[in-house]
Amino acid sequence: MVMAAVSADVLVPRLEEKHDEPQEKKQKKTDEERQEEEDAPYREKVGLEKKQKKTDKEKQEEKEDVHYREKAGLPLDDELLSDNDDDDEDDDCFPGDLPEMTRAEYILYHQQVDESGGFDVDDFSHSFACGRIETMGFGGVIDDADKKELGEYSMEAIHKYNTDEKKNFKFKEVVKANVQCVAGLMYYITFKAEDVSTATIETFQAKVWRGIGFVEVTSIRVKPISISKQGNEDLAKCS
Repeated sequence: MVMAAVSADVLVPRLEEKHDEPQEKKQKKTDEERQEEEDAPYREKVGLEKKQKKTDKEKQEEKEDVHYREKAGLPLDDELLSDNDDDDEDDDCFPGDLPEMTRAEYILYHQQVDESGGFDVDDFSHSFACGRIETMGFGGVIDDADKKELGEYSMEAIHKYNTDEKKNFKFKEVVKANVQCVAGLMYYITFKAEDVSTATIETFQAKVWRGIGFVEVTSIRVKPISISKQGNEDLAKCS
C-alpha cells in the first residue's frame, strides 16, 4: 500500500507537466503564425513560396550551411536562415528597440544588393542589421551638408573615370546615395555628369571609401541599363 501511494505521488506532477505542454506548443504556433504574416508581403515581393515547417534534421543542416556560407562571405538565402530568437550574441549591435530584419526582408535586401551592386536598395530603417547598406536622407531627400560632401566625392570619381577612360565628363548633380559602415564609411553614390564634347548626360555610380584620414574612389561605372543582370560585374575596379 505504501508503494502504491508513493507511485501515485510521483505520477501526479508528471501528468501535470504533460498537461502544460499543449499550451506551450499552442503559444509557439501562434508566434510562428504571426511571424509568417509579417513576412508575407516581402515573400510575395521576391516570389517566395509559403514557408513550410522544417524537421530537426533539416534545421541542423541549414545551420551548418549558414556557418560555411558566412565563413566564405556568401549571402544567405531565405531557405538557409534559421531561427535566432534566443541568440543574444549580437544584442550590443541593436540600438534602442528596433527589431531584427525578418527572413523575407533579409533575402529581399541581399537580392537587391546582388542585382544593383548596393546602389539600389529599399529603405529598411524600421529594422536593424549590423553592416547593412542604408539609404541616405529622410524620405530620399539628402540634406545640403551631405549633398555637398557627396558632390565632392562624385567629382573625384568622375575625374578618375575621365583619366582611365580618356573621356571628358563634368559633374552635374547627386541623384541618390547609400552608405555602409565599414572601416570608416563606404558611400554608394548615383550621380549625373555631362560629356563636355557632346553635351550628353550620363548617370554614373561610384563607390567611395572614406576611411580615417583618407578618401578613396574604389570603383565607378556608367549605370547599367539592365542592372539586374549586371550587378557588381560592371564595376570597374580602380587601381
